[in-house]
Amino acid sequence: MPPSFFKPQKNRKFSYTPRYYDERKERLEKLKKQYNDDSKANIEARIRGKISRKSARKSPGLFANANLRTFIIIGILIIIVYYFLKKYNITFE
Repeated sequence: MPPSFFKPQKNRKFSYTPRYYDERKERLEKLKKQYNDDSKANIEARIRGKISRKSARKSPGLFANANLRTFIIIGILIIIVYYFLKKYNITFE
């Protein structure tokens, strides 16, 4: 590097001291605090809510609606492609 009249800028130093974070321990403490503060009625209501959510996920009606929606979309796309093929007289030989 050739000599110059100006001093080159020195790099800035960054001091970082990482802190240890135990996610599992935080989660356990939060759960302990939550269960210690709750009354029996709140605990029963929460358990019922979890059970009803799990049973709602297994509902076959949700999958039937998704399948029906997929078939409708595919049908609409086929009709659109057929329309453009007819309009521009495109044939595959």
